[in-house]
Amino acid sequence: MRSVDTPPGVPAEIASERTLVLAPHPDDEALGCGGLLARLRAAGRTQVRVAFLTDGSGGVEPVDDRRAYAARRRAEAARAAVPLGIEEITHLDFPDGHLEAYLSELSEALRELLAAAPPDLLLVPSPAELSADHRAAFAALHRLLASLSEGDPLLASLRATRILAYEVNGPLVPDLLVDVSGELGAIEEAMAAYASQEARHPYLDAALGLRRFRTLTLAPEIVAAEAYRELEVADFRTRGPRALAAALGAEREPAAVREWPAISVVVRTVDRPALLAEALASLAASRYPRLELVLVNDGGPPPELPGDLPFPVRRRDLAARRGRGGAANEGIAAATGSHVAFLDDDDLVEPEHYEVLAGLHAGTGVRVAYTDAAVGVYELAPAGGWRQVERRVPYSREFDPDLLLLDNYIPFNTLLTERELLRAAGPIDEELPFFEDWELLIRLSGLARFHHLARVTCEYRHFRGSGQIFGESPAARADFLAVKERVIARHRERLTPALLARLIARLRAETVALAGERDAARAGECDLAREAGEARAAEHRLHGEVVALRAEQERFATAAAERGSELERLWAEEKALHTALARTYAEIERLNGLIASMEATRAWRVHRWLTRRGR
Repeated sequence: MRSVDTPPGVPAEIASERTLVLAPHPDDEALGCGGLLARLRAAGRTQVRVAFLTDGSGGVEPVDDRRAYAARRRAEAARAAVPLGIEEITHLDFPDGHLEAYLSELSEALRELLAAAPPDLLLVPSPAELSADHRAAFAALHRLLASLSEGDPLLASLRATRILAYEVNGPLVPDLLVDVSGELGAIEEAMAAYASQEARHPYLDAALGLRRFRTLTLAPEIVAAEAYRELEVADFRTRGPRALAAALGAEREPAAVREWPAISVVVRTVDRPALLAEALASLAASRYPRLELVLVNDGGPPPELPGDLPFPVRRRDLAARRGRGGAANEGIAAATGSHVAFLDDDDLVEPEHYEVLAGLHAGTGVRVAYTDAAVGVYELAPAGGWRQVERRVPYSREFDPDLLLLDNYIPFNTLLTERELLRAAGPIDEELPFFEDWELLIRLSGLARFHHLARVTCEYRHFRGSGQIFGESPAARADFLAVKERVIARHRERLTPALLARLIARLRAETVALAGERDAARAGECDLAREAGEARAAEHRLHGEVVALRAEQERFATAAAERGSELERLWAEEKALHTALARTYAEIERLNGLIASMEATRAWRVHRWLTRRGR
């Protein structure tokens, strides 16, 4: 692999007779290397094949009907192949959005694909891509090629193969630029076929912009170029995934440092479609990328399933009822995952349930793991349907194989176990009407140690009055103790005096601890009762004070009302005085006017003169 400081200054000519494109999704072949494919077609010297690695069902995108969406994209890919000159299309159909979880399977599929028709030009997305599926495609090819040893026929057939890493949504460090100025029309025609993708995002505009950007180091008459990094099989065999990805400009961690195990979830159901729909909805909301649903319909009418479940489904519709054990055995036999979990149709799982369990299994030597289940109690609501009226966690105990011989404390839906360990333990007892899961757990505990995480990741549901196998009071069943006795009797050889002594000592210690907790709780209750009595006395005292204050308030209100009446009377008298005073002032003014008029007359002046002379 050549070292690269700057992009090339002149375009390269690529020749091929047998070209294979690894495209994670339908449209990646057009967006990433559509111009080169159209040039090869125009040259007329190559056969172009495309392998779409995922099913195109949408991954994490919000999609109403994933099957219909995947079928639409497959039809679009067939139409887009025409302008690009693609002659053969292969669909590997790995789950869209979860390719990194299937690296081993994808590597094997690529081995078969390359062995069937070795190409002389192999195109693969760069590890510098933003999309995890794109990086996983490169990682799967690296895993395959790095595993090839001398003498492997596939290595011999690929020694001369030219490998080009292409870019779609993450710029790589290129050592080849291909002039595709004359192929823009073919790219646009191909993307016109991908109407479903263009409706979600203007991918064509982004692709054309990237091709224009790649012309910066080329002659001005070149208006579009595609960038590639050339590799050989030896590059994959002599460099680890991180080193090779870094050399191609990848700043992110390469895909699939860790691989998730495939989990088959066995769901038993019979004639409860509404509850089954809720269970499957909780399963569909799982964040775990490698689930397989094994649905066992135990003799009832075949239930309809949603068309957009984001995982493969294996159905087993039994012609006649086989019971809980028989249905479970049928599911285990049909499972293909390396690990098996169980979910009854009336229970639920949290989105992180299988991710947590798989994380526990990542520990060295872990073959069986379990978490905790919340018990939800439901009753019919007045408006219809079920409502939850209680939620508790009665089962949360570290693994104790001795206690498991006498009582089951592990809800079946909390468990994840290796499928091979189930086969080693043997089939579930179909003669037991219930407790079949407990009896299996006892056998598994003799083969491997269980690992427990005290964390609620699922729900075990009780529906009052629904006729479930176990309601809120399992011991109320007439055959409860008889069936329990049958299970204990089957493993009585393990109930040695030494084991019973250990178990009794542990249970006694737990009882003493619980008694201490009970006594402490009772003491706390006494303290609370005393405090409550003091609070009630204080409440009574305060109540008396409040009553007295209310009486005083009423007295003050009465006095205030009386004072108000007196003020109103005084205000009325004051108003009357003001009125009388105003009348008096008016009369004085009138009289003053009369006096002034009299004094102005001649008679008054004669009178005043006579009066003065008479003095």
